[in-house]
Amino acid sequence: MRAAGKAWLSVVLLAAGIALLPGLLYLLGLAMVEGWPQPADRAPSGVAACSGEPRMGFQPMNPWSFTTRFFDPGALKKATDIEREAFWVARRHLMRQPQHDMLRWHLSSSALTIWITRHWSAAQIADTARKEDFCRAWSKRRVPGGPMKR
Repeated sequence: MRAAGKAWLSVVLLAAGIALLPGLLYLLGLAMVEGWPQPADRAPSGVAACSGEPRMGFQPMNPWSFTTRFFDPGALKKATDIEREAFWVARRHLMRQPQHDMLRWHLSSSALTIWITRHWSAAQIADTARKEDFCRAWSKRRVPGGPMKR
Protein backbone atom coordinates (compact mmCIF):
# COMPACT_ATOMS: atom_id res chain seq x y z
CA MET A 1 0.00 0.00 0.00
CA ARG A 2 1.31 3.42 -0.89
CA ALA A 3 1.81 6.20 1.65
CA ALA A 4 -1.25 8.15 0.45
CA GLY A 5 -3.45 5.06 0.87
CA LYS A 6 -2.14 4.51 4.40
CA ALA A 7 -2.79 8.15 5.26
CA TRP A 8 -6.40 7.95 4.03
CA LEU A 9 -6.95 4.69 5.89
CA SER A 10 -5.64 6.34 9.07
CA VAL A 11 -7.97 9.30 8.62
CA VAL A 12 -10.97 7.02 8.06
CA LEU A 13 -10.13 4.90 11.12
CA LEU A 14 -9.66 8.02 13.25
CA ALA A 15 -13.01 9.44 12.11
CA ALA A 16 -14.73 6.10 12.81
CA GLY A 17 -13.17 5.97 16.27
CA ILE A 18 -14.33 9.50 17.08
CA ALA A 19 -17.84 8.71 15.81
CA LEU A 20 -18.05 5.57 17.96
CA LEU A 21 -16.61 7.15 21.12
CA PRO A 22 -19.91 8.45 22.64
CA GLY A 23 -21.55 5.02 22.23
CA LEU A 24 -18.56 3.23 23.73
CA LEU A 25 -18.41 5.63 26.68
CA TYR A 26 -22.17 5.11 27.20
CA LEU A 27 -21.68 1.33 27.35
CA LEU A 28 -18.69 1.72 29.69
CA GLY A 29 -20.69 4.03 31.96
CA LEU A 30 -23.57 1.53 32.10
CA ALA A 31 -21.14 -1.28 32.93
CA MET A 32 -19.96 0.72 35.97
CA VAL A 33 -23.47 1.20 37.40
CA GLU A 34 -24.12 -1.13 40.31
CA GLY A 35 -27.79 -2.11 40.24
CA TRP A 36 -30.57 -0.43 38.29
CA PRO A 37 -33.11 2.09 39.57
CA GLN A 38 -36.76 1.07 39.54
CA PRO A 39 -39.49 3.48 38.42
CA ALA A 40 -42.24 4.60 40.77
CA ASP A 41 -45.44 2.57 40.68
CA ARG A 42 -48.08 5.03 39.55
CA ALA A 43 -48.46 7.82 37.02
CA PRO A 44 -51.65 9.72 37.94
CA SER A 45 -51.43 13.04 36.09
CA GLY A 46 -50.66 14.22 32.58
CA VAL A 47 -48.03 16.80 33.57
CA ALA A 48 -44.39 16.66 34.61
CA ALA A 49 -43.63 16.17 38.29
CA CYS A 50 -42.96 19.75 39.38
CA SER A 51 -43.92 21.99 36.51
CA GLY A 52 -47.03 22.28 34.43
CA GLU A 53 -45.27 21.08 31.25
CA PRO A 54 -47.08 18.32 29.40
CA ARG A 55 -45.30 15.01 29.00
CA MET A 56 -46.26 14.59 25.35
CA GLY A 57 -43.59 14.75 22.67
CA PHE A 58 -40.76 13.62 24.92
CA GLN A 59 -37.71 12.49 22.94
CA PRO A 60 -35.37 9.98 24.62
CA MET A 61 -31.73 10.98 24.81
CA ASN A 62 -28.91 9.11 23.06
CA PRO A 63 -25.13 9.22 23.58
CA TRP A 64 -24.52 11.32 20.46
CA SER A 65 -27.13 14.01 21.16
CA PHE A 66 -25.94 14.11 24.78
CA THR A 67 -22.35 14.65 23.61
CA THR A 68 -23.31 17.52 21.31
CA ARG A 69 -24.61 19.40 24.36
CA PHE A 70 -21.04 19.84 25.58
CA PHE A 71 -20.42 22.10 22.59
CA ASP A 72 -23.57 24.21 23.05
CA PRO A 73 -23.26 26.99 25.67
CA GLY A 74 -27.05 27.23 26.12
CA ALA A 75 -27.63 23.48 26.43
CA LEU A 76 -28.60 23.62 30.12
CA LYS A 77 -31.36 26.10 29.37
CA LYS A 78 -32.66 23.91 26.53
CA ALA A 79 -32.99 20.78 28.68
CA THR A 80 -36.59 19.74 29.27
CA ASP A 81 -38.00 19.13 32.74
CA ILE A 82 -38.19 15.41 32.00
CA GLU A 83 -34.45 15.38 31.20
CA ARG A 84 -33.71 17.23 34.46
CA GLU A 85 -35.88 14.77 36.35
CA ALA A 86 -34.09 11.79 34.72
CA PHE A 87 -30.76 13.31 35.78
CA TRP A 88 -32.07 13.70 39.34
CA VAL A 89 -33.25 10.08 39.47
CA ALA A 90 -29.89 8.85 38.15
CA ARG A 91 -27.99 11.03 40.61
CA ARG A 92 -30.06 9.87 43.60
CA HIS A 93 -29.58 6.24 42.57
CA LEU A 94 -25.80 6.67 42.31
CA MET A 95 -25.65 8.40 45.71
CA ARG A 96 -26.87 5.15 47.24
CA GLN A 97 -24.01 3.21 45.61
CA PRO A 98 -20.48 2.82 46.99
CA GLN A 99 -18.45 5.97 46.29
CA HIS A 100 -15.87 5.90 43.48
CA ASP A 101 -13.66 8.46 41.75
CA MET A 102 -15.15 11.53 40.07
CA LEU A 103 -14.60 10.33 36.48
CA ARG A 104 -16.52 7.14 37.18
CA TRP A 105 -19.29 9.15 38.90
CA HIS A 106 -19.80 11.49 35.94
CA LEU A 107 -19.60 8.75 33.33
CA SER A 108 -22.06 6.55 35.24
CA SER A 109 -24.41 9.46 35.90
CA SER A 110 -24.49 10.49 32.24
CA ALA A 111 -24.97 6.92 31.03
CA LEU A 112 -27.70 6.21 33.57
CA THR A 113 -29.53 9.44 32.68
CA ILE A 114 -29.52 8.42 29.01
CA TRP A 115 -30.60 4.88 29.91
CA ILE A 116 -33.51 6.13 32.02
CA THR A 117 -34.82 8.37 29.22
CA ARG A 118 -34.60 5.47 26.77
CA HIS A 119 -36.21 2.77 28.95
CA TRP A 120 -38.74 4.61 31.12
CA SER A 121 -41.78 6.54 30.04
CA ALA A 122 -42.00 10.26 30.77
CA ALA A 123 -44.66 9.45 33.39
CA GLN A 124 -42.37 7.00 35.18
CA ILE A 125 -39.51 9.51 35.17
CA ALA A 126 -41.70 12.30 36.53
CA ASP A 127 -43.31 10.18 39.23
CA THR A 128 -39.97 8.73 40.36
CA ALA A 129 -38.51 12.24 40.51
CA ARG A 130 -41.48 13.33 42.65
CA LYS A 131 -40.92 10.32 44.91
CA GLU A 132 -37.22 11.26 45.23
CA ASP A 133 -38.10 14.85 46.34
CA PHE A 134 -36.99 16.48 43.10
CA CYS A 135 -39.86 18.98 43.36
CA ARG A 136 -38.59 20.40 46.62
CA ALA A 137 -35.03 20.78 45.32
CA TRP A 138 -36.31 22.12 41.97
CA SER A 139 -38.51 24.78 43.56
CA LYS A 140 -35.64 26.08 45.72
CA ARG A 141 -33.58 26.80 42.59
CA ARG A 142 -36.36 28.58 40.71
CA VAL A 143 -36.94 32.30 40.82
CA PRO A 144 -40.65 33.08 40.43
CA GLY A 145 -41.18 34.21 36.85
CA GLY A 146 -37.49 33.84 35.96
CA PRO A 147 -34.81 31.36 34.99
CA MET A 148 -33.24 28.84 37.32
CA LYS A 149 -30.66 30.01 39.84
CA ARG A 150 -27.25 28.43 39.85
